Order: sequence, then C-alpha cells, then structure tokens
Amino acid sequence: MIKGLSTYRKFIYEDDALELVKILEENHITFELADNSSRLDSNFGADLNSGQFELKIHKEDFKAVEDLEEKLVKNDVEHVEEDYFLFEYSDEELIEIILKKDEWSKFDYLLAQKILKERGKEVNPVLLNVFDKQRIRELSQEEELPKMWIYFGYFFAVIGGFLGLIIGYTIMSYKRNLSNGSTAYLYKEEDRKQGKNIFICSIIGIVFWITLRFLNRY
Repeated sequence: MIKGLSTYRKFIYEDDALELVKILEENHITFELADNSSRLDSNFGADLNSGQFELKIHKEDFKAVEDLEEKLVKNDVEHVEEDYFLFEYSDEELIEIILKKDEWSKFDYLLAQKILKERGKEVNPVLLNVFDKQRIRELSQEEELPKMWIYFGYFFAVIGGFLGLIIGYTIMSYKRNLSNGSTAYLYKEEDRKQGKNIFICSIIGIVFWITLRFLNRY
C-alpha cells in the first residue's frame, strides 16, 4: 500500500479502470488500484459505491490526470452515435450530470457538455469551476446517522460482539472522498462521539465476556 494517495475515481469492474491505468503508467504517475469489495461501510448508509475498485493517486496529480482522462475519451465523445441515451435527456438532466460529475463517467460528463453546446446552451469554464466548488461544499456537509445504527452498536457492545467494535469505528472515523482529493467526515460530530463511545464500550464488553468465560472455565 502506497502512503499519501487519495481516491480519484471508483469503478464497478476492474476492467473499467485498466485503460486509465495504462495512461497513468505511460505518464509515470504513481497510483494504486484498490479492491474494496469486502468493505461494509455501505451498510451504514455511507458511500454506496464502496464495494467497487478504487483508483488512488497523489492529490497534486488530480488536475493532470483529469486532463489525461479527458484526452482519453475526447475522441469517443466526438464520434458517439446519436442513439446514445444522453441525447434523450432534457437540458435540466444534462446540467444535473455536470453538477454531479463525481457520479458519472468522464465520457458522460463531457458528452453532456457537448450536447448542451449543440443546443445553444454551452456551459463556460468559469461556470464549470463554480459547479465544482459548489459540489465539494455539498459533499462536505455532514449527515445525520440513522439512530438504529447507534442502537445496534450499543446492543452489540453490551453483548460483547465484535460487530459493535466495527460499527463504532465506522461511525467515528468514516470519511467521504471529495473530487478535489480531500476528505470530509460523513457523520455529524455528535454521532461520531456516539461511535467512539460504542467503540470503547465494545472493547470493555469483549474483555468482560472473555474474562467471565475464563473464570467460569477455571
């Protein structure tokens, strides 16, 4: 594992990332393609894409890689068949893609801009930059954790289950990856404090039940 890398993009399948990985290798850009298929974070209402392959690079390489990725798909965007589904999207739906580019492929993001331009509604670079900053602010907002996970966490902490340990750690430490390479806590500070308490209680609970079983045995 290479230290100091930030998540650049996530892919459902590993093959989806290979073309971009090849470009990174050709340009001597340090990267790591991580398989997160075994992670449980999505069970807590977090990032539903966490079970995908995650491409990580250095934060300072984000802009360069975005430019390389744009060059990679630019030819495909220019020669796309007009039966592609985005051509049926309304202007509002295309703008939604631009606003939430982190949820779409680079191809769809650029094609949405192309279609809008052809319709006489080009989005200029200054506005694109505003959209990017607005999206980062939106994703930086902390969410309130469903109370049931706090209840579950304390329940498993009391019975000495390791699941309480996992729940507590996830609540107090989970961070969302932002499109600029930064991270932000997903849950509100109050919920993170509850997660820390669950984590500590789980450790105490595990030690207590292990000690009790040991004493009963001897």
